[in-house]
Amino acid sequence: MSDHSRNRDVPDDVSDVTLGFCLAVAMFLPSYFGATLITDALLGRVGLPLSPLLWLFVAVPLAIAMVHVEDRVQSRPDWERLEGFWYGVGVGALTLPPLGLALLAPLPTLTGLDRGGPSMVVFVALALLIVGIVVRGKLRGTA
Repeated sequence: MSDHSRNRDVPDDVSDVTLGFCLAVAMFLPSYFGATLITDALLGRVGLPLSPLLWLFVAVPLAIAMVHVEDRVQSRPDWERLEGFWYGVGVGALTLPPLGLALLAPLPTLTGLDRGGPSMVVFVALALLIVGIVVRGKLRGTA
């Protein structure tokens, strides 16, 4: 496990796996919402695209690996030069594939939903996640 001593706001018991999972989900949900907006509202395709959800099987291990090696990458002498590349590639790898998969191979599910329904399903899931994080923070006294 990497040393998160520079992250003073992160509890000591948070592991690379937990941080990587949270990073993958936090980056995935907004891009998945964008993917459903594109396929549902712009292209008029019916159903919720399932293929971007399959990307999570790749995104979660990728995000865990990124979190695990981040301290070592940041300690390199050429970090200032690599910083933009590191974060750009990381964000791109976690957000662009769901959009591409929704466009190229949507694998529609829940096709009985009316137009706008798939986007609303993802929006409600995203909103509930945010509300859950805020409520949990309030209950723990950290928000």
